[in-house]
Amino acid sequence: MPILKWTRRWTAVAIAMVGMPVVALSAQQAVSGNAPPMSRDSIDTRVRLRIAQIVKSQLGLTDRQVRQLMLTNRRFEAQRVELFEQEREVRTALRDEIESRDTTRQVQVSELLDRMLKLQRDRLSLLEAEQKELATFLTPVQRARYFGLEEQIRRRVMDLRDQGPPDGAPGGARRPMGPGGGRRPPAE
Repeated sequence: MPILKWTRRWTAVAIAMVGMPVVALSAQQAVSGNAPPMSRDSIDTRVRLRIAQIVKSQLGLTDRQVRQLMLTNRRFEAQRVELFEQEREVRTALRDEIESRDTTRQVQVSELLDRMLKLQRDRLSLLEAEQKELATFLTPVQRARYFGLEEQIRRRVMDLRDQGPPDGAPGGARRPMGPGGGRRPPAE
């Protein structure tokens, strides 16, 4: 890859999931041009390895459990990403419908709400399937700790997303999410 195109979301996810200055610094250097750009595969690998180290340490996993956990994560990752993208699209469409103030579009708003609920049920079903698989090689305490760790990562990603990209990074500022997934108006 001649130039690594950093999306705001990728930078936030990498920094939040890794919690490691070296990857954050590498991302900022690649964006600012102070260092040769790293390939996305290289960043992906570093992120996954760092996550494995953190999870192994915090959950007290064996090397075998770490390998199984990474395989399980990869297996469910595509479905998780697809659901996230679909939910984002529905939230955006719903926000647009509400902001349009077009009262003749009640049917469309109702359909979007129904789709949102279905996506949330799908996400819960995916979580249940993943937990069932995790139960085959993690203890209940390890699963509970892992669940908590994932929640911390999600919160950190959301916090970073709401803060916007690092100075000079592409992406522009975004308004934080409000109740129901809509964007809150900027502070006056």
